[in-house]
Amino acid sequence: MLHVQPAKIHFDQTNTPISDTFDDVYFSNQDGLSETQYVFIEGNDLWNRWQQFTNTHFVIAETGFGTGLNFFATTMLFRKFRAEYPNSPLKRLFFISFEKHPIPLENLIQAHQIYPEFIQLSAILQLSWQDPIQGCSRVHFDETTLDLWFGDIQEQLPQLGDYMQHRIDAWFLDGFAPQKNPDMWNERVYAWMYRYSKINGTFATFTAASAVRKGLELAGFCVEKRKGFGHKRECLSGIKLQQTELYTQTPWYLPQSATFDKQADIAILGGGIASLFTALSLLERGAKVTIYCEDDAPALNASGNKQGAFYPQLSDDDERNIRFYVHAFAYGHQRLRQAIFNDIEFEHEMCGVALCGYDEKSALKLAKISSYNWAKSLYQTMNAKELSEVVGLPVPCGGGFIPKGAWLAPRQFVQNTFAYLKSLGLTFKSSQKITALEQTQNGWQLNNANNEKFNHRIVVLANGYKVNHFEQTQHLPLYPVRGQVSQIPTTENLLKLKSVICYDGYLTPVDYAQTSHCIGASHIRDSDDRQFSLVEQQENQDKIQKNLLLDWTKEINTADNLARVGIRCAVRDRIPMVGNVPNFNGQAEQYKNLFNLRRRKQPIPQAANYPNLYLIAALGSRGLTSAPILGETLASMIYGEPLPLSEDIIHALSTNRSWMRKLLKGTPVT
Repeated sequence: MLHVQPAKIHFDQTNTPISDTFDDVYFSNQDGLSETQYVFIEGNDLWNRWQQFTNTHFVIAETGFGTGLNFFATTMLFRKFRAEYPNSPLKRLFFISFEKHPIPLENLIQAHQIYPEFIQLSAILQLSWQDPIQGCSRVHFDETTLDLWFGDIQEQLPQLGDYMQHRIDAWFLDGFAPQKNPDMWNERVYAWMYRYSKINGTFATFTAASAVRKGLELAGFCVEKRKGFGHKRECLSGIKLQQTELYTQTPWYLPQSATFDKQADIAILGGGIASLFTALSLLERGAKVTIYCEDDAPALNASGNKQGAFYPQLSDDDERNIRFYVHAFAYGHQRLRQAIFNDIEFEHEMCGVALCGYDEKSALKLAKISSYNWAKSLYQTMNAKELSEVVGLPVPCGGGFIPKGAWLAPRQFVQNTFAYLKSLGLTFKSSQKITALEQTQNGWQLNNANNEKFNHRIVVLANGYKVNHFEQTQHLPLYPVRGQVSQIPTTENLLKLKSVICYDGYLTPVDYAQTSHCIGASHIRDSDDRQFSLVEQQENQDKIQKNLLLDWTKEINTADNLARVGIRCAVRDRIPMVGNVPNFNGQAEQYKNLFNLRRRKQPIPQAANYPNLYLIAALGSRGLTSAPILGETLASMIYGEPLPLSEDIIHALSTNRSWMRKLLKGTPVT
């Protein structure tokens, strides 16, 4: 299931929000903020622990987000801590919160009016609030990162995955009272809490119910009673005193973090959209980042089109892939808003994207998309008349509309954002063709075509279809896909186009200069030829004229032969790759008997990967949508932080998935 049932609430005479489902308040109507500070912040002794903390980031997990009051109060306290202790090694706070029934935005806005001191934080949250689907939505608040996990906690908590074992520092065990919400307060949840907690990790909760106390003790926590808040006699807090053994269900897919000293020295190969967002997320964490770009400027290959469409892939047969793209789309919107806020100039228009059911096959695809019953803010099914109205020109068929879809200028966006990142400390080296990677005692040596050598602790490969051109990556099943995008002059009719329109290709609205549109793109698998093709130019024109069969399409003319050719990186199962660079020979050997090891329930080692070597690849034609969250995921992985995607999606994105599928079935790989 993708959907999450929103909360049904009302407000009492004091403007306190109350759940209709659970008949309980979201926070104390005596003083909700004081309750948060006493029960959760003091109950976990956060201020004193932060002063003594030696790691770079602190992780809090919460079992009921509600209005966000606990998050707001903790974030403000952390900002106070950072101001008073600027030299502390602790720089970043991660706040993971689970919510089965998210509050509708209009109710959230009303609830936030009670606490005007959090107006800045609440404004960011409200701006990023989405009609939720199951899984994680990451929102940035400068030094604090909020991961909102929507859905039933019993389903979502396990999706933190094996990776999060022993990584959580403190728990806010919140939510409605146990007698009113018994499904959440159970031994399975407590067991997961204990598994994810670090040694000396703590919890605090407002209740002192004996069933809760006994359940937490049974899970392994040392539990004590404290004086309760307000009229409540007692509440509970506790600690994990014993280190527990790591148990990994899928060690072959377990992400492995990097090792480095105080500041991570990271090289990124590539000058496109994947490199850009990876660099951004790493710079935000204080890394020293150097880009090695083969071309003489960024965005000269697949990321270099004049106009590109920004929207999620909703028509895939794999529901897990769809969830990835929906989360990527939401996160990408956040990054675009940040770019606009930072005065990064790039042509764009939040105009929506129309999908045409131009033949029987495409109509069936759109019917399947419609069957998911998406929120109207994400996807709307339309007949021909309705679709024509949002497009601005007549279309001969019904289809779907993605209201938050957009077009933007990829080359301009990438180049100007790289310029902005240079102001943040990025080093950008152009005309650097890296031909080989050599592992050293302290990391990696990069050798270029001029026999120059560069040394870095960590390396990220984000150089498109050339990711598998190294000895360490040659077994990855990546292939090039040639794509030619045509640029056509506008006409009186084409000026009326109000949204991106997709058929067996796409057409963008007119550019800022009101002179041209982009139309495309060809798709030639296993080709890295970047020469202009007259055949593909004509095919781009023919597609729209044959698919839509309308008079206005006859005005589309590619005869000027203006076009760009880019080479995309793709993989057969149509979802990107991100994570550690796997050691193929090492894994083929260690997992050659994996089928029997699993059957006999014998110990299975973690996958053999090249240490401190990572990749982001196979973004295909959806790089504008997927690159932001992939870059953030990779940066989180390198730093050993919580990941912004569920474990099942992380498995789908795994870099070794092609041969692991065979090994899991008992089929050898060579």
